[in-house]
This record gives sequence, C-alpha cells and structure tokens, in this order.
Amino acid sequence: MSRFGKSRMFRTAVVVLCSAGLGLGAAVAQQETAPPPPPDQQQQGPPPNGQMQGGHRGMDPEKRVEMLQRRLDLNDSQTAQVRQIFTESHAQMETIRSNASLAPEDRRAQMMTLHQGEQARIRAVLTPDQQAKFDAMQARMRERRGDEGGQGAPVPPPPSGSPQQ
Repeated sequence: MSRFGKSRMFRTAVVVLCSAGLGLGAAVAQQETAPPPPPDQQQQGPPPNGQMQGGHRGMDPEKRVEMLQRRLDLNDSQTAQVRQIFTESHAQMETIRSNASLAPEDRRAQMMTLHQGEQARIRAVLTPDQQAKFDAMQARMRERRGDEGGQGAPVPPPPSGSPQQ
C-alpha cells in the first residue's frame, strides 16, 4: 500500500475512534445522571397559601418528643407531658391548616399563636436548667430561619415565676 493510502487509513481510523469515544462519553454522562423520581415522590413546593410549619416541617409529635427528651434529658413525667402538648398542638395545627375559610394571613397568625402557646406550655414543664437549654435551642432555630416567622422581635420567655415540675 502506498504511503498516501496508509496515511489516509490512519486518519480515518483516528476520526472513527474519536467519534466513538465522544458518543460513548455522552452516553455514559447521561446514564450517570439520576432519573427524576416518579411524580408521586417528587418534592413539592411550599404548602398552599404560603403556609409554613414553623421549624418543625414534617416532624410528627413523637419525633419532636424524642428530640427534646434527648437534648433536654427529660424525665418520664416531663416526657409524658411534652408528648401530650405536642399531640394536642399537632391536632390543632391540622385543624387550622384544613380550614379553607381562613385567609392566609389569618391562618399564619393562628398558627403562630398556637406555636407560642405550645412553647410556653413546654417551658412550664421544664426545670430552670432545661428552660435555659430550651430557650437556646429556640434562639438557634430562629437564627437559622433568619427569624422568617418572627414578625419583629422574638417572643420573650415567660416570667421566671412560671410553674415548674
């Protein structure tokens, strides 16, 4: 074969191999991209009407109890009382969320009032040391959220004369 034929064959082989490499690379890159989840498992946007669930997005009452029990070292009596508070608040939140007759700002105001009452009831169950830890936890949550739901200054803790157990 002449020198020209070998050179031409070599170029053709190089072009074919490069094209195959590019095609294979594109195919591999597409496979590495995870397919989107099925429609029923896709993350949804914010709740309708601008509703937010405070700092407890998606946490059921029992998980919240476990978290406080672990972080504040609650005794059995305190755990039972906190569980009752969270269970009642959760039911009331669901009632507020499902009330289609409320304007979004009214729904938000009612939820904030309920949340503040819940925090006050929990504080009343805690010892002074636990209250200090609880207040610090609340402050960190507000800080992480950028106090998005604070509407001004944070809610001050109840007076130190609150009943404790």
